Amino acid sequence: MKLGFNTYMIGSNIEAARYSGVNTRKVLVLVYTLSGAMCAVAGIIMLARFNSVRVGHGESYLLITVLACFLGGVNPFGGFGRVIPVAVALVVLQLLSSGLNILGANQHLATAVWGILLITVMILRFAAGHFKSLKRKKG
Repeated sequence: MKLGFNTYMIGSNIEAARYSGVNTRKVLVLVYTLSGAMCAVAGIIMLARFNSVRVGHGESYLLITVLACFLGGVNPFGGFGRVIPVAVALVVLQLLSSGLNILGANQHLATAVWGILLITVMILRFAAGHFKSLKRKKG
């Protein structure tokens, strides 16, 4: 629990976290260590799934990860986000992927749909932020 809160603080502002007594170096080392361990587990799972090892196996998951974070409301500039909305976004993306698979669409079409969805979400978030700033100036 403490590691999660400290990570959240560092994501908001690393200098403010340092001044508030968080050992930022220790937290960053722990976060990168946990990330490396999870990557190792993911690599073993990918090995079991594809029965081979290749560097490029996980490249297609980068777009899905970024899209799930954007759909889940994670701030791309750091510090703010919740786990449950990201999990819901992953379920929605899986449903979309399964639907495209049932329709017989190839993987390239699914990747294109995810890219279009990502661009749409980015435009909508930008427009919403711009609309809020205009509303504040008027009111």
